[in-house]
Amino acid sequence: MSELLKSIPTVDFSSEIQRLQPVVNRMLFQPELEKKLLFLENHKEVKDYFSKRKNFRKLLSSFSSLELYLLYALVVMDQINHLLTFKDEKALANVLAVKKFLLDLVDVDSFYEKEGGVIGYHLRSLKLLQERNFPKEVNISEKYYPPEGIDLTSASPEIEEDVIFGIKSIKEMAEIYPVGGAADRLHLQDEKTHFDLPAARLEFLGKTLLEGMIRDLWAKEYLYFKLFGEQVTTPIALMTSNEKCNDTLIKEIVNDTGGFQRPKDSYKFFTQPLVPTFTEEGKWCLRKPMELLLKPGGHGVIWMLALKKKVFKWLSLQNRKKAIVRQINNPMAGVDLGVLALFGIGCKENKAFGFASCSRRVKTSEGMNILKEVPTEDGYSVVLSNIEYCDFQKFGVQDIPKNPDEPYSVFPSNTNILFADLKAVEEVTESLPFPGMLVNFKEMKHSDANGVESVSKVARLELLMQNIADGFSKPCTKSIEDEPCKDLPTFITFNKRRKTISPTKKQFVPGSGLVETAHGCFYDYLKNAEELLSEFCGFDIPDLPNEEDFLEKGPSFLFMYHPALGPLYSTIAQKLVSGFFHYGAELQLEIADVYIKSMTLNGSLIVHTESVLGDVVDNNLRFSDNTGKCILKNVRIVNKGIDRSCENIYWKNSVERKESCMIDLQGNSEFIAEDVTLHGDLLISVKDGERLTAKNKEGEVVFIREKITDAKPLWNYTLSNNLIKLELNQ
Repeated sequence: MSELLKSIPTVDFSSEIQRLQPVVNRMLFQPELEKKLLFLENHKEVKDYFSKRKNFRKLLSSFSSLELYLLYALVVMDQINHLLTFKDEKALANVLAVKKFLLDLVDVDSFYEKEGGVIGYHLRSLKLLQERNFPKEVNISEKYYPPEGIDLTSASPEIEEDVIFGIKSIKEMAEIYPVGGAADRLHLQDEKTHFDLPAARLEFLGKTLLEGMIRDLWAKEYLYFKLFGEQVTTPIALMTSNEKCNDTLIKEIVNDTGGFQRPKDSYKFFTQPLVPTFTEEGKWCLRKPMELLLKPGGHGVIWMLALKKKVFKWLSLQNRKKAIVRQINNPMAGVDLGVLALFGIGCKENKAFGFASCSRRVKTSEGMNILKEVPTEDGYSVVLSNIEYCDFQKFGVQDIPKNPDEPYSVFPSNTNILFADLKAVEEVTESLPFPGMLVNFKEMKHSDANGVESVSKVARLELLMQNIADGFSKPCTKSIEDEPCKDLPTFITFNKRRKTISPTKKQFVPGSGLVETAHGCFYDYLKNAEELLSEFCGFDIPDLPNEEDFLEKGPSFLFMYHPALGPLYSTIAQKLVSGFFHYGAELQLEIADVYIKSMTLNGSLIVHTESVLGDVVDNNLRFSDNTGKCILKNVRIVNKGIDRSCENIYWKNSVERKESCMIDLQGNSEFIAEDVTLHGDLLISVKDGERLTAKNKEGEVVFIREKITDAKPLWNYTLSNNLIKLELNQ
């Protein structure tokens, strides 16, 4: 037996499970509130409890039927004595406190209606605890294989076709963002109020994580516009939570930015229930006296909640048939072609569900994608699924490397980048409302009924979003070992890890490594930039240092860009053609319409325009040719650049500079420079409707300003043999 199992208290919940199972069966058989109430009121535990508290029972007349039902449920579950104290059973304030306490259970009871309500939630938790304490022998007849999928790591005509199909299908696309996580390990707080903030508020590259996802979406929609001349507004469904005011703070981000210049009715917010936490002994936890310690119920609640809150119907009314699901803490998901290929494959092959995957680091808190084979009377049932890291032992999966000298697992990583056929998922949700149930204990502070705090292992019943795929199995007559099971209703893609997942899950601690931190995510961002510039764009750039030197000395170069520059690397490579970076050079391109060829950069160059994609009309962005445009051909930029003596936070894009060349383009404006050197600390500002040209005249740089008489695109986008071709419009 492992050391982990030895540390688990061997509490036997079998008798409690046996006692509660008939109660839950009755809740499922008679779901009407009044019938459930009558049943619980006559239950032995309830009668015994209130026979000893006759004074309090007199006050129950002020309770609604729902409040009485929830109160009786606490009694039946044997949770009331350590949660509620009745110092003065006649005090009205005490009754009001109990009512408020019970209010926190309303959403839990409603959401878990198909499990038997709040008592069903508790019973399921006990069953999972029992499995944890007394694990069953691994079912050796159930086998797991590394799934075969579609390789996106190198270009091919098939992948190019999938990407274009994804772009063409954008009018059918919705995006779904689970943004309601607690983000406890980030320790993210408001600098002034010290109030806990959600992960969506983490600033990465100078933008919140939520804004980064919206910018990735803008880039896909803009690419569609440039190819087909039509603006598409993708509906976005955001699942929030009420923990730490998450729902309010997420809506504040959207509202404070004017909805990111998107129509208000293109957003749909729905809030996931907070569920009770419990100890290893199965006792519910308090945050403080008369207040439960509640946590979000896991991203897997998203499907049933979307059904209950009519999110599927909202998307259907907008003719959206497919969706991309992205988790908030992974900024790398939108890089290059990964999401567009995932979407294109799912649409083209009419798949029900899909995973974007990559290699998985061993010993990390990531799930793994597996191909599961289960024997049946007629052969086998095969399903593409996920096993979460805390359940590896339960399913007999070893977290070992594929090769002894590599850090990567035999099985690929579940990245929570998903493709979903909305109708198929909605139908499966009816029969699989609570996918991937598990308990995962973590050290957490909690209180007893008298306010005495302690720290112990605490968990809650969690659901797994990706395990809705368990509902899409396929029968096969032969074992996978003998013959591959073809044409599954699900699929999986494989891409480079740094172009698929680099989560910002926890705060960086010196000496603990970069994995799952914003520092590590930024390092991956720059590794991607290194690949883009050197392998696609023909730039000569300094090699990035190793992780240790990166932390100590900072990056050897900086390159940040608006996603609409591409987002495909093949598109960006037609805009950035060649160049040379000196050590420490910085290039930031907050622009989509740019052409750079044969540029030498020694210092900092920042090209910025507010009109990246077009005009803002009534606070809504309208794609057009009224954008900032910049052409740099055979240009040298020389300045002192980044001040490396300062404490720069590169991953936040909080950088101090000694000097820089800033090109600020307002509205429909253009800056063109050819065969010149832009030297020193410069701010080049070009007004709306103006073209500024920098030329070399007898060894001096001269600037010529002129009016733009009409707005025309810098680039003409066309499709040719599933490739996007750009032609400079000069």
